[in-house]
Amino acid sequence: MPDLLPPGISLRPVQDGDREFMAALFAANRQAELALFPFDDRQKALFLQSQFEAQQHHYFSHYPTDRFAIIEHQGLPVGRWLVAQQQQALRIVDIALMPSHQGQGIGSVLIRRLQAEATANRQAIELQVTPTSPARTLYERLGFQAGQGDDLYLAMAWQPAVRAC
Repeated sequence: MPDLLPPGISLRPVQDGDREFMAALFAANRQAELALFPFDDRQKALFLQSQFEAQQHHYFSHYPTDRFAIIEHQGLPVGRWLVAQQQQALRIVDIALMPSHQGQGIGSVLIRRLQAEATANRQAIELQVTPTSPARTLYERLGFQAGQGDDLYLAMAWQPAVRAC
């Protein structure tokens, strides 16, 4: 049986009114990256807005019927979760939590639930992560293996255990 979500945590489909939250989530998770650039506040806001718009366009044009959910804590949005069904695998396209909700086991439980689903359907799970991301440690702890990559992204995959008959 898959792990239950932590108390007060739930998933719901993305709705039209979630755009402002998703933009804020995107910005909250890009602050360390932005610190590397000599942008003023206006330039940062414009950069974040353009990058968010590009991401949203990509997600909604490439994954229109896949599972795109808002992660809520006690009814308030705290993250997003996008999983795509591919022919032979499930792909974690995006998992993001507000910094205030990171490190609390929410991502681990969501991934373990997806692993249980993938095991039942005999599917792999694939994802990409930046090589220096703290999330890489989480994925490795959950059994994901690193594949090919470059300076920007590292492919990782998880395979369900094969049971002997």
